[in-house]
Amino acid sequence: MSDRRRRQRPEPPGPAVTSVSSGPGRRSGALSRNMSIALVGNAFPPLVALFSGPILAQALGVAGRGEVAAATAPLALVVTLATFGVPEAVTWAVARSPQLARNAARRGLLLLTAAGIVAMTAVFVSAPWLSGGSPAVAQLILVASLAIVPNLLVGVLRGVAAATQSWRLVATERILTSSLRLVVLIPFWLTGTLTPLVATLTVAVMPVAGAFVYLGRMRSLPPALAEVPRMARTSGLLGYGVRVWVGSLSGMLLSRIDQVLMTPLAGTYQLGLYVVAVSVSELPLIINQAVRDVTFVSDAAESVDERLSSSARISTFLCGVAALVLGVSMLWWLPFLFGDGFRDSLPVAAVLLVAVVLGTPGSIGGSGLSARGRPGLRSLSLTIACLVNIGLLVLWAPIWGAMGAALATLVGNLLSSNLNLVFLARAFGINPLSFYGLRRRDLATLARYARRSADRLARRQR
Repeated sequence: MSDRRRRQRPEPPGPAVTSVSSGPGRRSGALSRNMSIALVGNAFPPLVALFSGPILAQALGVAGRGEVAAATAPLALVVTLATFGVPEAVTWAVARSPQLARNAARRGLLLLTAAGIVAMTAVFVSAPWLSGGSPAVAQLILVASLAIVPNLLVGVLRGVAAATQSWRLVATERILTSSLRLVVLIPFWLTGTLTPLVATLTVAVMPVAGAFVYLGRMRSLPPALAEVPRMARTSGLLGYGVRVWVGSLSGMLLSRIDQVLMTPLAGTYQLGLYVVAVSVSELPLIINQAVRDVTFVSDAAESVDERLSSSARISTFLCGVAALVLGVSMLWWLPFLFGDGFRDSLPVAAVLLVAVVLGTPGSIGGSGLSARGRPGLRSLSLTIACLVNIGLLVLWAPIWGAMGAALATLVGNLLSSNLNLVFLARAFGINPLSFYGLRRRDLATLARYARRSADRLARRQR
């Protein structure tokens, strides 16, 4: 490793979560297993959204679906805004020094409780404007905002679980909370009593149930240390967290600000179309998010350039295949599931699918920047892309509605992805082109992953 890389990646104060001593074969097996588990967990929320989407669309109509989206979009935005990067900071600190888990978790929970109260007050004040002048939507926004604090606290618990390689718990939480949403919605839909209020409550409250999954893990953490290094203190968590937070906020704005601003810019009808298109385009993200989450933890413990770039190439390839299959097949199933009134969302979904695939290489690269102690560079790329995205959204959404928002997202994703790769090259000397294309060794990696997955499945069936 060069002197430059050693200077830019400080050594952890204690042992990191890594299986280097177990050899490359076992380390590769552990990574593939963790990615498989994360893939299953990440698959459930968008898949449930694909099933719950038609229920909401058919029960509420385009306008009603838009009202629910307008009510819950501020919640999703504020839950990211009010984190100040604390969950990511807790994950980073614990991944590098597992004995700090209890210290970091306690401080993270306290920080986010205070931040959540402030955020909830801000939403209460801004509800009339976010609702586009609709009293009914304003009331729904207020109801959804009551779930801000609990949702923030679940993020810290999830971060500790991920950092300690408890990916099964993370997957269980995501499966549980997304399944509960469907379990609650179906009876109301079948009895004809599904209203925007019921839908808003379901979307806002169900994620909080995930906290119960992590209670056992939190009790089993090692005792708190009397002498805590700066990385796990309040100042250290905020120092790292704020650098991550700027990027997380920009990333959330890049992916969610269009839904927040769509009502005042283009109306709830266009928002209803756009929400359906987004739910389709998020399906390929299942793969990218699983790879990105595991890559962040593993690269924080041990940085390997080839593993990082290979993860990006494989993730992009798999996301591209998934997007192609969805893009062709949705011509049939989207109008069938959501209703003929949502046919206009087809071209919007196609643009968003392209945006997801083109943003994948830089997404993995950005996780590498954060894992190697340079989250500020990732934040800078996302901030630049977010500003461009908002400007294009304000210009194009009033003219082209949902399609204008999709095109703005495409430009933003391209910009943020490639800026991440440029910054990674300048900070760590990794060639940006190594994140594109598919190599023969990537195919070999995919083959090994498939064999291991098949072997695990066969053992469970015996």
